[in-house]
Amino acid sequence: MLQKNDLILLLTDLEENGIDVSKQLNEVITSNSIPIDVVRFINENRQLDVSAFYERIRKNYNDKRSDLYKNIVKEIDEPKEVITTLSAFVLQVILYSKHAEDEQMFFKHIRAEEVTRVLNNYYKTYDISSALKMLRLIKCDLVAFETIVGRRK
Repeated sequence: MLQKNDLILLLTDLEENGIDVSKQLNEVITSNSIPIDVVRFINENRQLDVSAFYERIRKNYNDKRSDLYKNIVKEIDEPKEVITTLSAFVLQVILYSKHAEDEQMFFKHIRAEEVTRVLNNYYKTYDISSALKMLRLIKCDLVAFETIVGRRK
């Protein structure tokens, strides 16, 4: 997910392109958390790869080409389905990364390393709890980005 340093970097990039970001920079610096309105501001002026990725998996679900979106937003308890969903998520992330403006930042924001670590841990221990937590985190990220683009309130 996005961190304060990422927001500052993205805001600085927008500033170099002639956009006034002083209010947003001040908000990021003085806030104890990630201000959602600053993420919205950045995404409106320069679409974030992670936001475009979540829009794409939603579109694929709406076009009946993939169930990944549905599997993320619904509550799954079946261990095999959780692992299948996380594995499909990683595959889609890798496929989408070819379109990302900054591949490393995209992997960081989409939690690729965290998801693969959770999957690796599952195959070692067969403990599903961390996989369930990761799927809930991904759902929270997805809902946050849908809120940012105005799909949810």
